[in-house]
Amino acid sequence: MGSFEALLATLLGVVPGALYTWESEKQAGAWGVTMSDRVLRFLGVSVLFHLLLAPLTWWLVQQDRHGPFRTEASPWLLWPVLAVYALLPAALGHAVGVATRRRRPWARWLTGPAPAPRAWDQVFSYESSVWLRIRLKDPGGGANGWLAGAFAPATRGPDSYASGFPHDQDLFLAETVEVDPESGLIRLLEGRPKFRGVGVLMRWEEVAYAEVMCVEGE
Repeated sequence: MGSFEALLATLLGVVPGALYTWESEKQAGAWGVTMSDRVLRFLGVSVLFHLLLAPLTWWLVQQDRHGPFRTEASPWLLWPVLAVYALLPAALGHAVGVATRRRRPWARWLTGPAPAPRAWDQVFSYESSVWLRIRLKDPGGGANGWLAGAFAPATRGPDSYASGFPHDQDLFLAETVEVDPESGLIRLLEGRPKFRGVGVLMRWEEVAYAEVMCVEGE
């Protein structure tokens, strides 16, 4: 086997899993604990794909020996077959990543029951909006140390955002609401939270604890 054929075989061996991992993490988050963990993941996925595509691989080898894909034939004939090895893993990775973010039960067959590495990622990777009532470590911050807001899309300006693994945990709330400085309860105006019209950016190190409340109907 020549150097080109060896390179091609290596690429075919690892590219399907790498493309799957890249697409799934692009949607659900880069949740590989270490680089070695990520490498083992895409090697394992590559093995799975090659098991599924073994009949196609065998057919391709036979065509290379006796059919239209032999060396002296036009190389563009090989393109549709190679596209399968790239597009199929990428499409599946995208679908699994989206399904993981939306908590689809079938995705657990590929990700396991708890794919998020931290509770932080589990809460903030969920697509639904949540209310947060936060107790700050510094009682001088917020309203006597209390802060509340919505982790949700913004009506104007940037949407709420939480950093994901493996980056440091920080949080941006697109909208905050008034709270009672003594009890920390959200103040209501005609039965609805009283918005302050400002967002807030903070690090997790500044937070003592946070109560998470799902939006009704989510």
